[in-house]
Amino acid sequence: MSAPAQGIATRGYATNGPDATFGPFDFVRREVGPHDILIEIDYAGICHTDIHQAKNEWSDVMPASYPMVPGHEIVGRVTRIGKEVTRFKEGDVAGVGCFVDSCRECDPCLQGVEMF
Repeated sequence: MSAPAQGIATRGYATNGPDATFGPFDFVRREVGPHDILIEIDYAGICHTDIHQAKNEWSDVMPASYPMVPGHEIVGRVTRIGKEVTRFKEGDVAGVGCFVDSCRECDPCLQGVEMF
């Protein structure tokens, strides 16, 4: 019998194959790092791209990996912050959009179109 994985016990809704039937799924996330915040998710969006991926409809260019917990564009409350975080505190409302960690230095970023 192996020891339980170290980290944050988490529950999501996953699909295990291209039929895209979802069900409860327990997994372990890594611990909060010094620059991270942990958000207890109240709302999450699943867009049509997530559906394509869940159904493995783009297998030629981006094969699906299962189990899969799709979803992004989340909103919730900050429940933990890393020791280097200064912009958020526990209890704050926070969200994550569909684009994370743009460089903020290239021409598209400087022109306000970081999605390119």
